[in-house]
Amino acid sequence: MADELRPHVRHDVPPNDTTVVVRGGPDTADKLARHAVRTNRAYQLDGQPFWGVSVFLALDDLGDASLDGLLSGRLRTYRVVHTPTLEQVRAAGFEVLPTFRPPHFTLVVPDATPTTFERLLSALGPGVPNPYHERGRRR
Repeated sequence: MADELRPHVRHDVPPNDTTVVVRGGPDTADKLARHAVRTNRAYQLDGQPFWGVSVFLALDDLGDASLDGLLSGRLRTYRVVHTPTLEQVRAAGFEVLPTFRPPHFTLVVPDATPTTFERLLSALGPGVPNPYHERGRRR
């Protein structure tokens, strides 16, 4: 049985649309689907099935929760990252849920259809090189 996610949901003020969403990549629709299904197996939300994909949000201008801090810290092992704005993600029909410890969020996936994952991939935009990627550690 899946664990309840609600105890891990924070009560943050919703970030504004210009906030950068950061996801280690490169992603494909199939990879996003696998990650959403893995989340679904692990968690339910308020007793209901839940699909989601982990992301980080660049919440600060400096420090660990800044874009540079995320790319050089938590995501340094990714040679490619996706960096859409929250506006782009929301415009495609996806919301973010503040989960676990900041600056972690979960992109809420409304259903597990191939069309949804193609739409999510499009919203994430093309992968771009991570300028802080650690050579010799691939992901």
